[in-house]
Amino acid sequence: MAFIGNSSLFKQLQVDVNSDPETLSPPQPLDHNNDRGSSVLLAWLNYEVFRKDCLDRKLKRHHITGIAFSGAVGIGIFQTSGEILALGGPVGALLAFIFAGLVIFSVMRSLAEMVSVRPVAAPLIDFPHTFVDEALGFTVGVMY
Repeated sequence: MAFIGNSSLFKQLQVDVNSDPETLSPPQPLDHNNDRGSSVLLAWLNYEVFRKDCLDRKLKRHHITGIAFSGAVGIGIFQTSGEILALGGPVGALLAFIFAGLVIFSVMRSLAEMVSVRPVAAPLIDFPHTFVDEALGFTVGVMY
């Protein structure tokens, strides 16, 4: 017998590992009178995840890369936000985010205007090359 679950959150579900997963019964809901939050949902998720004796390996390389990238970017944003709050306080942070948002909005609107007037295959590389400097277009192409 395998015990799945945490008794402080939901009832323990006793599962025979060699039994057929289709014959298992879902866990019974807990008493809602006490403050246990989402214990029924946790019990059901526990039942759905662990009713088989093996895990499915469905993550591919690009899934793992996306998870790693979003984790790195998320930590960077979280840390930078904390530094901004420490330096400028809440009002300073709000003003800094509003200013940065307006700059990004302006750049994106101007890129949209330029693409609608002059549609090209690679606008992020072609526009700096054409309108600013050839070296900038090359640098953007290498960095992008």
